[in-house]
Amino acid sequence: MTAEIRRARTAFWWVGVIVPAALIALAAVVVVAWLPEIPDPAAVHWGLDGVDGFGPRWTPLALLIGLGGGTIVLFAIIALFSHRLPAHGASTSSAPPQWSTTARLLGAASLGIAGMMSMLAVVSTAAQRGLSDAAEAADITPWVPVFFLVSAGLAAAGWFLQPKVQFAPAASEPPAEPLPLADHERAVWMKTVGIARSGQVVLGIGVFLTIAMSVLLLARGVAAGWIVAVIALILVILVASGLSFRVRASAAGLRVRSAAGWPRLEIPASEIASTRAVQVNPFAEFGGWGYRFGTDGRRGFVLRTGEALEVTRTDGRVFVVTVDDAATAASVLASAASR
Repeated sequence: MTAEIRRARTAFWWVGVIVPAALIALAAVVVVAWLPEIPDPAAVHWGLDGVDGFGPRWTPLALLIGLGGGTIVLFAIIALFSHRLPAHGASTSSAPPQWSTTARLLGAASLGIAGMMSMLAVVSTAAQRGLSDAAEAADITPWVPVFFLVSAGLAAAGWFLQPKVQFAPAASEPPAEPLPLADHERAVWMKTVGIARSGQVVLGIGVFLTIAMSVLLLARGVAAGWIVAVIALILVILVASGLSFRVRASAAGLRVRSAAGWPRLEIPASEIASTRAVQVNPFAEFGGWGYRFGTDGRRGFVLRTGEALEVTRTDGRVFVVTVDDAATAASVLASAASR
């Protein structure tokens, strides 16, 4: 690990984990100290006409720790799992990059969200101190712009407090040569590819935290629980449809289809300009797993680090799918395109 990467990882720990956790902890101490002074049930939501949602007096504390603290943990897991250091003595040629711009963004976002959640918890609790009826709580709507300004300011500070680490992509391979076939022969190549284990862990934790928060809010009768439940349902559908894909290369062209049937993509052989096998890192080059758009304009189904099939279409668009034995698939498609 170079000194540059060591500085970047250390900065992430401070910006994305230690300082945000300290903000959450300090706000939690203040809220706990004020809990005996606020009514039960307490105000948990404000609308245009004032308080319009109520819940147990500990709801602000649960939201602070659950959403604020959960975000810190989730972003840290995403960054650290996706940038695992190679084992001692192991080759670094096939290891994930030790840091990236996406990790820097997660650290900054973690700090911004923690600051906003901490301020929200303190302000909403302070507005109810000494009241016997939460409906009489002062309107906190004027604070909303302040919350967003604080969040944006902390996120910007978190971004610039972390050093920039340049990601160097693997050297490009030449276009694949067509697979030698007789005039009467046809080749079909098929593989199934699943999302990397680190991706499964991160996505699973994210879905679990969202579901757990919606169950908690709904069980306590908080109206916002329905919004969180809808978000959880959408996440479950997206994750379930993106865990595994079937890749098929043949004389007809390329077809990639989710195990769930959707999403899917087909590129006819007549629209293929060139193909090749490349090395891809989802987090550093595409910002995550699934159907992604890369920083260089490429797009595709990126599920894990390593070998991938890259197809350049006749209109210049480039599609990528991570899959084993990508070189053979590239040759099959090159043969189909040449015909």
